Amino acid sequence: MQRLIWTSDKPKQAGWYWWRGLGEDMDPLILFVDEVGYFQWPDGASQEVGLTKGEWAGPIAPPSES
Repeated sequence: MQRLIWTSDKPKQAGWYWWRGLGEDMDPLILFVDEVGYFQWPDGASQEVGLTKGEWAGPIAPPSES
């Protein structure tokens, strides 16, 4: 199993990532970052990865077939 570590480094490739904000008022989210460096918040708004304040972990590896 892959061990993920929280970092302030922004994602540099497309994929699914954990993200957590700097405050304690929000639970961590799993977000998909696209090929041009944008992701979509749960409310539907899009944002560039470079503008986020928080920590990232990933990319999350897809599950393997049994």
